[in-house]
Amino acid sequence: MPALSGLICPACRAGQLLSGLAGAISCGACGASVRTEQGIPILAHHWRALQADVEAARQVKPNWYQDEQPAEQVSPWRHHVRKRREYVERVIRRHLAASRLPRAARLLDFGCGDGNNLVWLSKYSDAVYGSDYNLLRLVRAQAQNPGATIFAADILDFPAENNAFDVIFFNHVIEHIPDDACALATVHRILRPGGLLVLGTPNEGSWWWQLAYRRDPASLQNTDHCHFYTAATIGAKVTASGLTLEETHHIGWGPPDWKLDGRIRRYKLVDDLFTIVGRTFLPTQASSLYILATKPPA
Repeated sequence: MPALSGLICPACRAGQLLSGLAGAISCGACGASVRTEQGIPILAHHWRALQADVEAARQVKPNWYQDEQPAEQVSPWRHHVRKRREYVERVIRRHLAASRLPRAARLLDFGCGDGNNLVWLSKYSDAVYGSDYNLLRLVRAQAQNPGATIFAADILDFPAENNAFDVIFFNHVIEHIPDDACALATVHRILRPGGLLVLGTPNEGSWWWQLAYRRDPASLQNTDHCHFYTAATIGAKVTASGLTLEETHHIGWGPPDWKLDGRIRRYKLVDDLFTIVGRTFLPTQASSLYILATKPPA
């Protein structure tokens, strides 16, 4: 069992977690035992309620909650996903260099899904953590990342100490969370002063991608996105949480048609061409946004 430093007991919400014999986990303060399912520590206080929510969602859109999330190499948007990864790696390296650190002490993938991103994020931290509320995805994440600390948790009631993480990667998750202000408040609490938040989200509030929804009204009815951000709206929410906005980056351009976008951007030449044209003529209408923010000193 990888180290559980920085995490707290879901029962008393204060005690540090301790690993014992045969992978048993207990609270150093109240002595409560932490349950595990399929080898995954369950650190969500209202675990049954979370699983009921997942099961209800599966009845409506089973593939969104059960199908494997495609790795970069096989994704229809693999060239776009590669560009996003390269950007994130670049900014993490830049942050570590500015902090005069070879690696972060702790890095969290906040909503890690199947753990595809943890595979490359692990290069930048001595201890990598991945949390989600979908047990099926967490089992896959653990299989891909045996050296990572993988656990089930609720982003809005997160079982971590204050100032626990040096880097938080919050990638294409916040648009699914109704209470996004609470999610960002959690980030502010658990990010150490001077630490880096890398927040990725679709740029679906932009007029270009709103056009895609107008062209296909059924896609708007079927999406599980609760928010449709622009750089201005998500930037304002990040600032309101108490974090310092450092950079906004638009990345990825395509046609305002969901089905066509996935079919033609799988080709590198097409994706690169859209990037050149988009950056030149529609710089704020990219398909994805990345927000970099830091936590000010106390």
